[in-house]
Amino acid sequence: MGFIRKYSFFLLATLFLFQPGSILTAQEYTLLRNSRIYTMGNKGLLQKGMILIRGKKIEKIGESIDYPSGARIIDLSGKTIIPGIVCASSSLFLERKDRTFSGEEKLDADILEGLNYFDMSIAEMLKHGVTTVYISPVSFQSIGGLGAVLKLKANKEGSLEILKARAGLKLRLERMENKKTSSVLRLTQYNRIRDLFKQAQEYRKEWDEYEKKLKEYEEAQKDKSKERDISVDKKLKEPKKPRKNEPKEILVHAMEKKIPVFFEVHRPDTILNALRLAKEFGLKIILESCEEWNRVLPQLKDASVPILSNPLLNYKKFMLPGGERGYAAGLLDVPKDSFFYSETASSLQNEKAEKNWAKLVSLKIPFALIPPDHFPLSTRYMRLFASLLVSRGISTLEALKAITSMPAGILGVSERIGSLERGKDADLVVLDGEPLSSLSTVKMVFVDGLLAWEGKK
Repeated sequence: MGFIRKYSFFLLATLFLFQPGSILTAQEYTLLRNSRIYTMGNKGLLQKGMILIRGKKIEKIGESIDYPSGARIIDLSGKTIIPGIVCASSSLFLERKDRTFSGEEKLDADILEGLNYFDMSIAEMLKHGVTTVYISPVSFQSIGGLGAVLKLKANKEGSLEILKARAGLKLRLERMENKKTSSVLRLTQYNRIRDLFKQAQEYRKEWDEYEKKLKEYEEAQKDKSKERDISVDKKLKEPKKPRKNEPKEILVHAMEKKIPVFFEVHRPDTILNALRLAKEFGLKIILESCEEWNRVLPQLKDASVPILSNPLLNYKKFMLPGGERGYAAGLLDVPKDSFFYSETASSLQNEKAEKNWAKLVSLKIPFALIPPDHFPLSTRYMRLFASLLVSRGISTLEALKAITSMPAGILGVSERIGSLERGKDADLVVLDGEPLSSLSTVKMVFVDGLLAWEGKK
């Protein structure tokens, strides 16, 4: 019955997700011209560029391109175009109760079965240029389950398209009791996750042995049928097939690098534990939250592991007393009294943090921005988060990568989104100024070549 329910859900989801209207313009051409274009691809920055859209895809892009007569032309003089914004981790489109659920933990829990496909916030995200999100299972759980990459669609009510199912496995290496943690609790959690992978190794070994014996059995059957002397009859026994275990299958797929593992980590010790697990079990991992990555930069450089973080993330804020004062002080990593009563402005500066963000670029450590924990609607402020990187010494181009091409690459969907290049999905954002300026506003958003949102003229 579980199998029937699961696939009935996907059949119904498919009927809702792929609306007939999405293919109405398959043979039509739209030309966007006279705009400054941050392609985030091999053409770099085009000062006065053109994009030819055919159906859902980008047909051509450049500063001077040929286009068919009769194409719909949109003049964007004085405007800027960037790729659709990609958020690499969020709990959007989940009910509030689901975001605080702390019940049963299941490795095979699929986030697609718990989403609101017509959430009111879909239109709000599009309004701010967010076109693709990775929905992560509930972060409160040590074992979250399977996440998915979703594209926001252009219907009036809003809807979602599954861009990549089973796009990641969420595991949490932090362990807390009553909002408190310790090195022993975190070590306990590390050992628990390690034991799960050890069990999956034994499970894979059991299946490998079965397949080996089955092959020998089948070969022996063939040889027996060819024997002329039937007086010598060897009794052949078919090996017993092991039972399938879906949670262990998922862990095996992770060890085969078919599914990346999103490890939620905060402190240096849990980051190092994640790297140890990756090395021991051959995992492809992504470090999520990861506030104190600056303390383990050499190890991250050697491992070349992607980071998902935000300048505003700080796990200490959950433990600081003092209400707003404690929260604000936690964000800036200063004593709460200094935050409110400092005699010098320099006490508010966190020069170390500024330099470290720039080091991520110089060390070529892949990273992408995500919204602060437990505030899913702040996903709409991805451009603001990128501008904070610029204030920390990162160029506008590198900051834009952190919300476009880089998360697309980390999520494994860069062949379709993340940059504006020929053959990729026509997902793009039109702004009336520089992409990371607080004075710039989103004027138009295209998803799959269709106008998904347009501001007032």
